[in-house]
Amino acid sequence: MENYFERLHQLLNENGYKCNADGRKFMYENMPAITPRNIGNDWKRILKYAEKVGGFIHGAYFSYRNAQNKVGEATAHNLYNLPSGMTNPVLVCFGGMMTAPLFAMEILRFYAKQHNRLLPFLAIGKEGNKGLFEKVFNRKNGIIIQTEYQAYLNIMEKMAPSDYVRANEQAFQDTDTAGNLIELYNFAKKQGMKEVTYILCTGNPFYDKRLFAEWLLMLKDEKFSEVKINLVIAHCPLFLDAHVPEGHLSELLLGYAAASIGPLMKDTISFDGQTSSSKPERYLMPEMQETDWEQFRNLICHFSNMGWPNYQEILYGVEHKEAVANIIISDLQARQSFTAQDYDNGILADIADYQKVIGKYESGDFKEYLKNTPDTPYFN
Repeated sequence: MENYFERLHQLLNENGYKCNADGRKFMYENMPAITPRNIGNDWKRILKYAEKVGGFIHGAYFSYRNAQNKVGEATAHNLYNLPSGMTNPVLVCFGGMMTAPLFAMEILRFYAKQHNRLLPFLAIGKEGNKGLFEKVFNRKNGIIIQTEYQAYLNIMEKMAPSDYVRANEQAFQDTDTAGNLIELYNFAKKQGMKEVTYILCTGNPFYDKRLFAEWLLMLKDEKFSEVKINLVIAHCPLFLDAHVPEGHLSELLLGYAAASIGPLMKDTISFDGQTSSSKPERYLMPEMQETDWEQFRNLICHFSNMGWPNYQEILYGVEHKEAVANIIISDLQARQSFTAQDYDNGILADIADYQKVIGKYESGDFKEYLKNTPDTPYFN
């Protein structure tokens, strides 16, 4: 193993300790394969705490100054109790995790039952994180091909009619969290909407606060002034019984957790405008300063296969080159932990498990099918 680390740092030095997609690809192509780690059950406690830190409980509420120079509102709810009276609600499936469509179906089911209404559906997301999923997306055939939004549409088509799933299909250009919000704004603008409510479904139990931290700050910008955007997060609870790689204890699930909570203390500004950053990127969310970040040291330093080294530097004082090496090693181990077929097989198995409980859509009125599914929630 000592020779492995020597080779690793030699290559990193040659490549300028790059940690972007190209840098990670270079290391993957030039480093010997490394065996993934055994992710034991003791990680459940850390992931549950990560959900508490990064997720929202039902009823979380924020008011903020938006681009219309008015007070906007953003709320968080559980999947089964979305608010009534939303203006032009649209369900948005995004975020990279391939469990998201199952959570989206739960939202559709219970919203139809409670409000006798079928929510419009939109899938966004251009590409996988940092090239980690290149071997999955860069295929000619498969459920997950080309882009995240196409993968989501392909998955949803196995549970819902195509004309409904693809009614709002279009090409998206986003490449990051900020880009996702820009694409949502552009979509509403193209639809001629003056106000829209986006119901955000990511499948990621750790991602809620990061979204609001960044998007609420962005929505102050004048470039969002033509459409009033309301945000509703549908919290997707931690679920460890799925077959897809991030649907159970795995290198990838830990990577999503690290990438979701890792940025929450970076370049922050308080809601009343206090900051020590020269370029604040996100609001300082409530309770972040009281978080026991030491519990996440191993997660963020050694499983950040989708994150950036500065999270380690800010939270734990890790030296930059060591932080980059940590990222690259976790990236290399994560790449060896799954195959493209793991995703295709896992998705089909997860859908089969889901449809055993709610029943399979065959034909006819989709809304009526949703209303007639069992009243028992799939995710408790």
